[in-house]
Amino acid sequence: MAQKRSRFTSIVAGMVLVGVCGVTAIALLSSRLGWPIYLELLSHFQRQYWALSLVGLGAIGLTRRPLPSLMALACVAALTAQLLPWYWPPHVVTGGNPGNFRILIANVNTQNQNFEAVLTFAQQANPDLALFMEVDERWVEQLNRLMTTLPHFSGQANPYNSGIVLYSRQPLANVERVNFSADSTPSLITTLTVNDQTVTLVGTHPLPPVKPTFFHSRNRQLDLLGQYLQTVERPKIVIGDFNITMWSPYYQRFIRQTGLKNVRDGFGILPSWPTSATYGPVPGWMAGLLAIPIDHGLLSPELTVTDVQVGPNVGSDHRPVVIDLRL
Repeated sequence: MAQKRSRFTSIVAGMVLVGVCGVTAIALLSSRLGWPIYLELLSHFQRQYWALSLVGLGAIGLTRRPLPSLMALACVAALTAQLLPWYWPPHVVTGGNPGNFRILIANVNTQNQNFEAVLTFAQQANPDLALFMEVDERWVEQLNRLMTTLPHFSGQANPYNSGIVLYSRQPLANVERVNFSADSTPSLITTLTVNDQTVTLVGTHPLPPVKPTFFHSRNRQLDLLGQYLQTVERPKIVIGDFNITMWSPYYQRFIRQTGLKNVRDGFGILPSWPTSATYGPVPGWMAGLLAIPIDHGLLSPELTVTDVQVGPNVGSDHRPVVIDLRL
């Protein structure tokens, strides 16, 4: 009987180890070689892969099989290396040197009609600059109530989820609405001056990679935006819903191309999509398990981040992101 039990636990440990190794292989290969659409889509769930590998390690540990346990531990360590750098604080400034410029990023979703929740959060956040995406005429009419504190406006509504608008406390100079390619969504480019420091700001919202044409459009937009940013000599701030995570090869190529840093660096992964409002009655716990970081702020290395927070569910499929900078 003891021999049968030992054989059974060995089989269980081996089966679970195969699963852990498979998850690890998907995570690592997709983040390095995920240029095709279906492999790239798998790259975004590194947090979930890590959690699955940790559960697998615990299950193997219960079998008390040393070799499978060590192999599973190596897999967990490899996946931890994908996540841990985002919690290591190389750029974090302590509370003794607070930020003086706050940015709000919010994809409000044209189908979301919870105007008051978005406006209340925006007023509480009290940003110096706010970027709203997926806005139609109804949303712009409601968001214009923010102009008492953010009087400078630029952008355009659109009923098909490509509307993008900026509200700012400081004047917006040299404003351009740019389509980087024929199939790209519009981006807003402007310059503003804060504490005698002039920066170029870009608000962008590439298409979600839900089908091959959108996937190629997103990648093309990021590539052409990266080429443009290489021509800008002053400090740069790029914000928006990028529809991509930090583990995608296309994101990593964009960062190498531009030399920008992600504001999450040192503050954690901070997932922003989806929410329980994304696809009908999705339980909140399930949305939390699936959540990934696709709303980003990217900065020139000389700019300093003092805090980053993800806001509450405001009825959209995205949570807003609040960024504090020291300019």
